Amino acid sequence: MILREFLVSDAQSLLDCLNDDRVTRYITSAIPQPYLEQDAKCWVDLAQGNPLIKAIEHEGVFIGCISATVGAFEYNRSAEIGYWLGYSFWDQGLATLAVNQFVADIFNRADIERLSCSVVCENIASRKVLEKNGFGLEGVLTKASCKHGVYYDEYLMAKLSS
Repeated sequence: MILREFLVSDAQSLLDCLNDDRVTRYITSAIPQPYLEQDAKCWVDLAQGNPLIKAIEHEGVFIGCISATVGAFEYNRSAEIGYWLGYSFWDQGLATLAVNQFVADIFNRADIERLSCSVVCENIASRKVLEKNGFGLEGVLTKASCKHGVYYDEYLMAKLSS
């Protein structure tokens, strides 16, 4: 498993993965549904050259994405991470590996002290990925998000650089 820059050739894999309801069930609604070719092209353009957005590759195949968004103003030493894998790559330990490598890369940047991730409480697998990477539960955010008319509680997980 490697983290790398996005390639133009990743666009079709993005379409395949992000039009699968199993993959998008708990991820942000900022990802359009349905996910169109123009959406994939825009994402690849945005991601190229951005050290905080990486494609996840396994055995030469694009399998997902991981990224971080740095906070503004007094939160500029913190970042929120997000990640997803294509459904056929679930339950193989690949998300755990990707988060491990990405977190190490982010903390090697001298300016990031804290990473956080908000996880829908029903997404037990994602919470386990974070726990295996040293993220701790900071709290439960009640009705923190609403997707397709359904409210979700979320676990706020975080890890410090030291």
